[in-house]
Amino acid sequence: MSRAPDFRHGFTLALGGGGGRGWAHLGVARALEAHGLSPSRIVGTSMGAVIGAALAAGRTPDEIAEGGRSLSLYRNVRRGRLSLFDPRPLLERLATDLGDPRIEELPVPLGVSAFDLVTGRPRLITTGRLVDALEKSIAVPLFFPPLRDAEGIWCDAGPWEGVPVSLARAWAPDAPVIGVVVAGTKPAFLTYGPSTAFLRATSLRLGTATPTQRLTARRYLGLLAARWTDPVVVEAPDLLIAPRLGNANALHFGHISELAAIGERDTHLALAGIGLTEASCHAA
Repeated sequence: MSRAPDFRHGFTLALGGGGGRGWAHLGVARALEAHGLSPSRIVGTSMGAVIGAALAAGRTPDEIAEGGRSLSLYRNVRRGRLSLFDPRPLLERLATDLGDPRIEELPVPLGVSAFDLVTGRPRLITTGRLVDALEKSIAVPLFFPPLRDAEGIWCDAGPWEGVPVSLARAWAPDAPVIGVVVAGTKPAFLTYGPSTAFLRATSLRLGTATPTQRLTARRYLGLLAARWTDPVVVEAPDLLIAPRLGNANALHFGHISELAAIGERDTHLALAGIGLTEASCHAA
């Protein structure tokens, strides 16, 4: 039986997406801190990228929770094109709160995941303006709009890899990974059989777009139909923390304390399960 990695000497913290369920990441961070465990890198997807960015910027879980309570999501977004909402007012508020940093300037190295709808490939963003990377990462299809640049048409990578473990390992191959999952990926039946054939046929009828073409609603739906058939990447971290969030859904942005408490509780249990107690970590 192999021994668990020694997380006391550094690790990558990979935080999955999940909307409001992502507040559980705050409890995870609290429990890790109580054990004296500090990530040497953070990789985040969607809401995990937002929480990860604040942690990498030096904010404590309590400070992030307080900021979340003072911010109404739906009062800080507006109707968007190709989506229900435009997140730019929310991102501008986040930029103000964090000092509008570049990713490479953050105290803790941060990687932000995004998914290119044109190539069907994920990307880990480790440089550039933080809120620009977050805009790509939180672009949940049809909820927030995709972001187009010269390199691709970007959206939330969560449906294709719920926890960005493969990206974390590619960035730091020698570092153990603690992964936190708070939501699932897309349904498996979309990637095989009749569902795949239907989606691919739909994509052909609607057409797709390249970064240089105008992104119409028809072309966007064509891209989504094509990409929805791509397989899901599932790579196991060295330690998986899966807070038991019950019926909480992705729109529960106001349930910060409850979701964070569950994340904290289940992280303590996960660490105890591999023999790490607060006393043993602080004694090392």
